[in-house]
Amino acid sequence: MTPPEEKKNIDALSALLELKGLDASDFIDVVNALANIKKRDQEKIEKEEEAEEQKENKIFKNKEFLYETRKDVCIYQDARTKSGRWYIRIYDEKTKKVFSKSLKTTNKIEAKYLAEKIYAENKDRMRKGVKLVSLTTKDLVDTYLKIRFKQRTNTPHAGITIRSYDNLIKKLKYWEEYIKENKLQKTKIEDIPTDIGLGFGTWILEKPKSSYSNNRYKGSERSRETINSVIAAVKKMYKDVAVNRKYITMGEMPIFEYLKVQKDSTPKRDTLTYEEYNAIRRWMQYKWVNEKDIKSDEKLKRRLYGFFFTIHHNIGARSKEILGLKWGDISINPNDAPEKKRFNRVLFIAAENSKTGMSRNIIAPVAQQLDSIRSIYKEIGIECNREDYVFQHIAKTKRGMNVAWGQPLIEKRLKAVCEGSAAAGVWEPNDRVITNYSARHYYATQAIMRKVDIYDLALNMGTSIQYLQSTYIHATTLMKSDDLTKGQGIYKAMEERKEKEDAAEKAIRDALSKDKKQKIR
Repeated sequence: MTPPEEKKNIDALSALLELKGLDASDFIDVVNALANIKKRDQEKIEKEEEAEEQKENKIFKNKEFLYETRKDVCIYQDARTKSGRWYIRIYDEKTKKVFSKSLKTTNKIEAKYLAEKIYAENKDRMRKGVKLVSLTTKDLVDTYLKIRFKQRTNTPHAGITIRSYDNLIKKLKYWEEYIKENKLQKTKIEDIPTDIGLGFGTWILEKPKSSYSNNRYKGSERSRETINSVIAAVKKMYKDVAVNRKYITMGEMPIFEYLKVQKDSTPKRDTLTYEEYNAIRRWMQYKWVNEKDIKSDEKLKRRLYGFFFTIHHNIGARSKEILGLKWGDISINPNDAPEKKRFNRVLFIAAENSKTGMSRNIIAPVAQQLDSIRSIYKEIGIECNREDYVFQHIAKTKRGMNVAWGQPLIEKRLKAVCEGSAAAGVWEPNDRVITNYSARHYYATQAIMRKVDIYDLALNMGTSIQYLQSTYIHATTLMKSDDLTKGQGIYKAMEERKEKEDAAEKAIRDALSKDKKQKIR
């Protein structure tokens, strides 16, 4: 007798077949078809498993699990080789990753011992998702530089600029040298003691300086800010590659200690005074450019650099920004009064040419210098189209090719100007080292002396108000000697005496004038 529940299902099935216009034979055909499909799928799985087993047999020879209770680790010999060496194979179910490595021995007992050791060291790392492929310090540096190389760009803050990339290479060289000095260059990064980074900053600080030939820098202490930037670069490399790409865990990352830095942010570069700047500028214009026994091309180059020197000190831009300036970036301010339009120009600093990655306009009285540059180019047949650089090479091999000046050129020219003008007695260096970046410091300090609004100054220079306040405000103290000492001590007595002398002189003039008027009458 058919159970009630089963009869109920049969009745429901009959009703469904009748509703769809099917009979029992149609149902049997469908069931047979489903059975055949299931059978084919099972046969396919079995064939795949058999093929995998055959493939495995071609690779795994004398396979043996390391532990009876675990199926995730085994040792085997590679059937494709004749060496007879044993290998270890670890499979992690959680991450679905396989680790395989040669044990470099043909002795089974030794292979088991080595396999147990490797398993103990790497199983926990596999669970944490750490790669079992190890890197040395050089491998880490090379991997990081390859990644950063692909991120190079001409636009600041959109990746890494070419100049910053070159500086990064130099910074990471310190770490490679430090690791080598500690005889850890062949050690895997996960095996390097984490406290190795604690002495890195001090090690750089104590290294002899050899980058400057100037006596001022020989034997002097390295900049702690620069050393800290090196440490920051190395930390970022470890975080971006070693940790984030799962070569090591955070617990295996070296610990670094930054050097203490004084909060005083006074400019580290020396700056010219207003009188010195003008004296050097006049010397360049009347003496340096007209020096005897120089060729006509050299005279033109000196004239061009003279205008560069003047414009640089009057716009406060970074060296890179002024070198990347094009004629299409220069315009007249429509808001200027007619008389000011003769002198002022608006210089547009494009985002890709700016250190901050933000474009800005600089307003400066440099129209005369720019017109003079145009005249020089016109004399030698160089056009000044919108895409042409304002400062471009005029050597015969590069003339008309729109090749912009580079940093080495302006550094060499400035050094020649500073040394030549000092030798001519135009100014006294007094151990100061003037660089092209000094022009930016000059511009800032002079603007503050003129009481330019600090907000406007920050916009013009492409920097922050906080930076100006911490860096330049107190840098003008020495330039304001007369204002700061007015009414104090000896100056007070001198002022009082001068007031009395002026009053007496005025009384004499008045008396003479009165006597003269009486004689006329």
